[in-house]
Amino acid sequence: MFVQNPMAELKQYGYSSEPYLIIATALYTASLAVSSTLKRSCEPIIPFGECLVGVYENQHYAHSLINISQYFISFIVVLLAGAWSDNHGRRRRPLIFLPIIAQILTDSLYIVFYYWHWPSAFDLIMKCLKWIIPAFYVGRNMFWVGVMSYVSENSTIESRTLKHGIIIATYPLSLLVGAGIVALIKIVIPYYSQDHVLFLVTILLNLIALMVVNLYIKDTSDSYDKDIRWQKPKYILKEFISLFKNKSMSVAIILAVLIICQSILVTRIGCDYGLLMEYIENNWRNDEEVYFSISRTLAIFFGIVFSVSVLSHCMKINDLKIGILCCCFYIAAAICYIFPVLIWQIIMITIIYLCHGTAVTIISSLVSKLVATEQLGICV
Repeated sequence: MFVQNPMAELKQYGYSSEPYLIIATALYTASLAVSSTLKRSCEPIIPFGECLVGVYENQHYAHSLINISQYFISFIVVLLAGAWSDNHGRRRRPLIFLPIIAQILTDSLYIVFYYWHWPSAFDLIMKCLKWIIPAFYVGRNMFWVGVMSYVSENSTIESRTLKHGIIIATYPLSLLVGAGIVALIKIVIPYYSQDHVLFLVTILLNLIALMVVNLYIKDTSDSYDKDIRWQKPKYILKEFISLFKNKSMSVAIILAVLIICQSILVTRIGCDYGLLMEYIENNWRNDEEVYFSISRTLAIFFGIVFSVSVLSHCMKINDLKIGILCCCFYIAAAICYIFPVLIWQIIMITIIYLCHGTAVTIISSLVSKLVATEQLGICV
């Protein structure tokens, strides 16, 4: 059922780059946590005492960035990037480089906007540029494709679930680290200097991540046909169709369902229960919001660690069985979220919600095992 990768393939790639990939992932994710906090900070030109107006204006601007057109551009770009990577000798490093570089550019633009203001026409152009850049580099999604493809093609079938789990477990911890950096700077740095210090912190984190990727992530790509016409829509469609060729009907259906579920879950892991957090933020005290965020993040982390280390690696339980178990917990948690009215009840439900990161891990691992190595970019 699974596409087999012989051990000889690992010898071809040489030493393992996963530890450095984990470091780069942690740095990049922490910078995203800090950067997302900046988008909700007060506008510095708002007079003191009217900061609440600045908060609402910046929240409205931040939410306006996430719209249908931006999602559409991001989807097209990540689709083309995955196909390009597969057809150009499995080049995964550019998919890791580009989001980091573009995040540095985006944060630099925020610094420019912090200190300088231009006439309305030029200001509109700069705001459009600040909107277009995140749409084109796709951020976390393109980084995800590059990292997971790289890990999948440099691991055996037996170790792949464990390695996917380690990478995915890095995300929730890095988000907590990023939130901690923001809290620390707000305590130590005077209020009027906080924003540009946080901008510089995100740039520094991404520069370190860029250096780690450049120096320690080995290029495992192969030679390719430079005349290949991958960019036309019909060739992209052929790439997707080829995923299901030479497979039985049952395997093809399973693969299609897994790819759809993976798209939903991977998107959700970056903005999980965003509406619920908005409700908490606007109706409960800030301490309760913190308790909920920490408990949910730790539940995701420990759920991943337990499932991949104990259930998969030690007990050798089949990934499909673990996936079915996760789905049962997922349904139970979703139903339980309908009834609670107090913060402690919701925090208790996060204990049930241990399966969130596990579901992402299992599905991404299963998808990578059902396709060939040269097709990982377009399906992961």
